[in-house]
Amino acid sequence: MKSVDEEMKFAIPPFSWEYFINDFVIAIPAAAIIGATVFGTKKLKNPWVNRKIIHLSVTPAILMYLYVFKEPYAFFIYSVMITLFLLIHHLKSSVMGWFQLKGNLGEVYFATSFAILSIIFWDLREVAAAIMLFMAVGDAITGLVRSRVCRERCKHWIGSLAMLITSSIIGFVLIGALGVLLAVLATISEKQWFIDDNISVPLVSALTFYMINFLLS
Repeated sequence: MKSVDEEMKFAIPPFSWEYFINDFVIAIPAAAIIGATVFGTKKLKNPWVNRKIIHLSVTPAILMYLYVFKEPYAFFIYSVMITLFLLIHHLKSSVMGWFQLKGNLGEVYFATSFAILSIIFWDLREVAAAIMLFMAVGDAITGLVRSRVCRERCKHWIGSLAMLITSSIIGFVLIGALGVLLAVLATISEKQWFIDDNISVPLVSALTFYMINFLLS
């Protein structure tokens, strides 16, 4: 794994069937946690809270991507499988209403962004992991905190503060000072209403890292 201070050059990571099968099998417990959480939240009433709980359930998979996997491809395939599973329910108009909302593809964007990040940042996977954790943990904490002060979906500042604190800790631990900057921008990206935050948070964070890496190289 390269240092975040090194110049970043995009290249498709090498593929090995042996590593892929090993990673795919090892990832089964993490996938099971996600699946159990998805269906375990079925009895809860608030779909926005359920989405945030499901976000949190992805954390073990992210940590496995960062510290355990030999290649990114098992994580990528799981992310694509989940993306297709979620998208099919939208296309068939059979959304799982306890966490999916008709016309809102946020959870599809969430899974898709993980697939993309896992590949493009493999050589600097602490960056990918930080951005994923901004979404899985930071955004989840945001929603859960806001659910205590808002009866319906809102963008209350207290949630943004919770995300900023959580994401700044994550960013600093994994990337250093640059991670704090990315956390600030991720929080701002989540706060706005114009673009789904499952697109804006990873996009702004990744582009900012690329831009800074380019300017300093």
